Amino acid sequence: MRIAIVGGMPPNKEGEAHYAGRVYHTLAAQITAPILACAHWQPDVSTIESPMPHYTIRRVTYGYHRWKRHLAPLYLMRVLKTFCPDIVHFQAPHKGLYGGIYGEPLLYLFRWLQRRQIPTLVTLHSLWLHEDFTEMAAERNCSPRMRTLLERLYQHYLHQLFRVATQINALVSGDSNPLIHEFQRAWRLESFVIRAETHPCESINPSAVALPNAKCAIGLEGKRLVFAFGFVRPDKGFHYLMEAVAPMIDQDPNLLLLIAGNPRGAQGEQYALQLQALHAQLGKPSQIRLEFGYLPDEQLHAFLHACDVLVVPYTRVMGASGPMHHALSYGKPVIATAVGQNRGLADVCVLVPPRDSEALRNALRFILYEPDCWELYHQKAVQYTATHTWNHLAQRYYRDYEKLMEGGTSDARADD
Repeated sequence: MRIAIVGGMPPNKEGEAHYAGRVYHTLAAQITAPILACAHWQPDVSTIESPMPHYTIRRVTYGYHRWKRHLAPLYLMRVLKTFCPDIVHFQAPHKGLYGGIYGEPLLYLFRWLQRRQIPTLVTLHSLWLHEDFTEMAAERNCSPRMRTLLERLYQHYLHQLFRVATQINALVSGDSNPLIHEFQRAWRLESFVIRAETHPCESINPSAVALPNAKCAIGLEGKRLVFAFGFVRPDKGFHYLMEAVAPMIDQDPNLLLLIAGNPRGAQGEQYALQLQALHAQLGKPSQIRLEFGYLPDEQLHAFLHACDVLVVPYTRVMGASGPMHHALSYGKPVIATAVGQNRGLADVCVLVPPRDSEALRNALRFILYEPDCWELYHQKAVQYTATHTWNHLAQRYYRDYEKLMEGGTSDARADD
């Protein structure tokens, strides 16, 4: 079996790059079959890497280039012709990184593979609903006409993608996420099968005993650390968290809120300025900290080890939250808004209504100050991560590849 992957790879900044990098490194450690990952080119990164003798990463496409990104199918065809894969797995092909608005040029590659009878598996990393388009349009000042055009193009693209792909997976949070069915209804995809692919976690799960030492290591001895991180954009809802924590600080001088992340695009830069203005208005500079910019892995891991709770206050969630699954990996209680993908983890995390600072505040008091509550959600996190690891996902991928090569799933249509 010769396996090809089309998707970002670290250090590409997209979330699917970390995801693909992690799962395929795990898979390559379990099998000896040749694996080729076709990733996006980046400056100061080697064009060809070989993490293992049978596992190669090639920087093939130009997702961050203004016009070269549209030529992705040509670059990929050239490499795949040489590699001669038995199966091709696409991680998040539904992005402008592959040209067009939703990666439409990549459909030519799917048809090319289909003619050669090479099975394809797609992992969708985001599931947009109509309300997500409405909120996005409001944030970007899009006209109702433009929003409608974007929705129609999205639906048309999805139907084209589902017809040419052999199997479609949707990356979700939790084992019983309602978003897939809502997604199918919204875009009239009921005649197609979409298989849930549950986002895995690391197997870290440090004990509560290690928490004081982790705090001391970053100079936060005796503090209660509330942590939130990710790309800085308006839909992240960080301002609601700041408003939630500010009154609590008056009652607990050891409480500390840390928000870290890189502003994303012009909107992100503007939102960062708004957060800084709110920070000055709240007047608690030593207990509410904003750290904007690239967050190195080492520093992120230190914050995750040391935090008491992670908060995901997003107003819109189309993809499975990386920060949420990172925190669960460390055995941390998670408070998140009950929107989109987050709802799939209702049995593991504390979910609250979106855009509600008071609800966030009550949830924080529940986790931080109610007896045994922290331990309860710590154990929920530990139990969940034990059965949802990268190893589990890698094994599932290999089983899927074997079935597809045997013709077990010849089409994504439900009526076949």
